[in-house]
Amino acid sequence: MKRLLLGDTRQPLLETIEGMLKHWGYRVLVSSRPEQIKILLRETSPDLLILGAGLLANSETSLSKSVGKLVASGNCPLLVLHEEGIENNLTLPHDPIAVPIDLFSFFAQVQRHTERFPRKNLRLTVKLPGMFSRGAQTLLAEVLSLSVQGLMIKTSLRMEPGDALTVCVPLVGMGKELELAGRVLYGVQPGADNNYLQGVGVEFIDLSESDREALGDFIRKRFFGDVSTEEHAPQVSPDQFEPPR
Repeated sequence: MKRLLLGDTRQPLLETIEGMLKHWGYRVLVSSRPEQIKILLRETSPDLLILGAGLLANSETSLSKSVGKLVASGNCPLLVLHEEGIENNLTLPHDPIAVPIDLFSFFAQVQRHTERFPRKNLRLTVKLPGMFSRGAQTLLAEVLSLSVQGLMIKTSLRMEPGDALTVCVPLVGMGKELELAGRVLYGVQPGADNNYLQGVGVEFIDLSESDREALGDFIRKRFFGDVSTEEHAPQVSPDQFEPPR
């Protein structure tokens, strides 16, 4: 499990990001105190640093020097959270993170720095009643995961990569249903290793901007709801995040 070190003096933002990272499966070390962050830097081996700009504003502090030494070694990337009134003058290699945070961009950046095969799109695990049509066939199917790029449906119908289909997805809680064109990317065959799941992964094609925004909004709202109900996770405030584009 990858270890991330998260530090910021803004407690609500700190708690929100901690909940998100844990939800994505990372081990997160958290502190708002510079001296404690220094100790964590010295005694742990983080795979990624995510720090508020205010903590690094003065390059002469012992924390800034410790961070600089670690990042310069090339063993630990750095993401810097924007802070109002703090100018980011860091010369260290880093990625700036705007606050309010764009959920999807933040996910992609964390993945890029921590995973060997990074996932670019945030995929949400769901259980939604759905329906799809392929040629003259129209069948019910359960939607198991959803992103702004595609979805996975549970179905016993055998399909091949490239097969075209139309999927109807109800955005539960938003009073909206989307009818989306797609094509099969891969099939999942039942077996003991996947609990005998059978289904297909579908890529959306010719997705309109309004449908993309609706999907993004739905994923964002469902994601925050999921994070806030995680055991030991703090209440997440979506107001700290940019609406999806």
